[in-house]
Order: sequence, then C-alpha cells, then structure tokens
Amino acid sequence: MESTSEEVNEYSSPKEYYSWKQIELLIKTVADMILRSNKRYDAILGITNGGIIPARLIARELDINYISFIPIRSKKLHKEEMPSLFESKKYLVIDDIYDTGNIFSVVSNEVGKFNCDFAFLIRRFADNDGGGGGCCGEAYVGEILNHKKWIVFPWE
Repeated sequence: MESTSEEVNEYSSPKEYYSWKQIELLIKTVADMILRSNKRYDAILGITNGGIIPARLIARELDINYISFIPIRSKKLHKEEMPSLFESKKYLVIDDIYDTGNIFSVVSNEVGKFNCDFAFLIRRFADNDGGGGGCCGEAYVGEILNHKKWIVFPWE
C-alpha cells in the first residue's frame, strides 16, 4: 500500500478528533524541540487557515511577539497578500498538519530564499516527501500518524 495521503478527505475518510489537551501536548513537544535546538526566530509565519492557532500557541511558548500569516486559500498561495520578508531575519513557518506535501511545496518554493524552518503539529506519514527540511532548513514535527484518518482539530 502506498503511504501517501491523497485519498484522505473530510467526507469519506474515517475521522480522528483531537482534543485541546492533545493539542497542548503537541504544542509543548514542538516548542521543546525548538528550544533544545537553541535556534532563535525573529518571527512566526502561520500558514492559513490551519496554522493560525498553532502559530499563536507556539509563539507564546517561544516568547516570540511577531506573528504574520502566509495566505493559503483553497490550497493556493495568494502572493499579493504575502507579508514582507527580509533575508536578514529568521522565520519559523507553522502549520497544523503536513499531509500530502502540496502546501509545503507551494510555501517552501515561495519562502525558499529566506532563512526559515518549518514546524508541524502532525505529519501524516514519516516517509512522505518533504517536511524534513527541504529548501528551508529544519522541520519540527510533534507527532507522526502513519494512518489515513481525517484529523479534526478542536478549532474546526
């Protein structure tokens, strides 16, 4: 069986519901990984819409006051709404889940010339392409699922 998640969707796939308690643990896990790395970031970039809440919660844990958002809607990047980024700054790009890698590819292609790392609360499969750094350095992952259930976050 191929380990991609292209078949996973919110209508026909079995669902797994995450609680706020589980999210808190994933936030702590990701934040602890980042703190142990001794890397410091100037800003958090949350990928909309799923990365908005994780971005705020991780920013709080890391004591980072600047948060902006990468505008993804209907799986498309809206470049005209991108925040101004600077080569002299270090960014942490955050999303709720690394699923097929499509959004990761779009975003990493856009921010690839900047100094950035990625963080995901959840990654669907350990062996799917990307999410391990790619063009943007390191990726922090709170949990690897290895299943095809549709994840429902408590803010949905």
